[in-house]
Amino acid sequence: MRTLRWTGAVVLLVISSLLVVASVTARFARAELLNTDRYVETVAPLASDPDVQEAITRRVTDAVMNSADLPALIQQLAEATGIKAAPQAATLAAPAITNWIKGQVQRIVGDLVTSPQFATLWTEVNRSAHTQIEKLLTGEDGTVVSTQDTDIVINLGPVVTAAKDNLVARGWGFLSKVPDVSIPYTVATIDNLPEIQRYVKLLDKAGTWLPILALILLGLGVWCAPNHRRGLLVGLLISAVLLLLTLAAYAVFRNRYAEKLAAKGFNTDVALTVWDQLLRYLVIALATTTVAAALAAIWVYLAGPGRGATLFRRGVNSAIDPVGRAIGPQPGVRRFVRRWQPWIAVVLAAGAMWWLLANPTVATAFLIVGVVALLTAVITLLRRLPA
Repeated sequence: MRTLRWTGAVVLLVISSLLVVASVTARFARAELLNTDRYVETVAPLASDPDVQEAITRRVTDAVMNSADLPALIQQLAEATGIKAAPQAATLAAPAITNWIKGQVQRIVGDLVTSPQFATLWTEVNRSAHTQIEKLLTGEDGTVVSTQDTDIVINLGPVVTAAKDNLVARGWGFLSKVPDVSIPYTVATIDNLPEIQRYVKLLDKAGTWLPILALILLGLGVWCAPNHRRGLLVGLLISAVLLLLTLAAYAVFRNRYAEKLAAKGFNTDVALTVWDQLLRYLVIALATTTVAAALAAIWVYLAGPGRGATLFRRGVNSAIDPVGRAIGPQPGVRRFVRRWQPWIAVVLAAGAMWWLLANPTVATAFLIVGVVALLTAVITLLRRLPA
């Protein structure tokens, strides 16, 4: 019977741990990718990234130069002079003139892309594009962001319009004829995009219930285990291991993604910069949950009968008992703490979980452990006051 109970407990704890990983991903998909304000906050730093700025500058410059058709314009000017040899001279000089103009255009576009104006434009474009991105992630194409096979493509047309206005304002009036164009710019290539779109739909719907279901199954697994403390310890360790495996799988996938981009001739630095920024908070959430599970497992172990845990608690008690003797007998306080200690522990655990969810970072996890450890020491001190 004991073996059967442990088997059932482990099965429940493994399912619970899998749901923990799914819960982190689901909350990321809903809170970061499908929430406009959080998405804009996530992609805003890309506007100041040098690799992204350089790539956009080149792409916008090429679009302006292609739309302006400078060789044809130079030929028309030469013919307008009425000089017989002018067209032939213009043909010879056109490449040098075009290169010089391109250099000047690239410099002015670069000034725009590195200016606060571009940061504002980037934020506005991404905010207006977020509805399209949500459609993209749920399987629908939009006008600003779309999919082409397995590529994620963003339209840089608004940036070209702003660059053209800047160029005209600086005296390059002939570029005012450059039309407002749609410039598809591939920012990522994902071979399994259709599967991701299906998962995002599913995770968006399950984001609310997955964490609750994971906690319920964790509780059932702990209750089913013959030793509840060991059951909780096993569940926490399984969760930590699965989360570590997920982070390792992400690292492997990222490396393979970079290799595929390089094979296709993409700028891997820019693509990985965009990729890392978009998934930054997912990695932080996974790392934070991993650390929290590991720290909680250590906490549960220290509450057990192991030799190391016993020595640790004995050392803590020997350090706080002199403080208790100095305070003196407080029978009412001592009786209250001893009676309500389990519920106090539940409140502390709930508060720690709420704090971690409100600010999910690894630093927060360690800070919470320190605060809870201090409060636990205070509770232990009050519980051990002289009778």
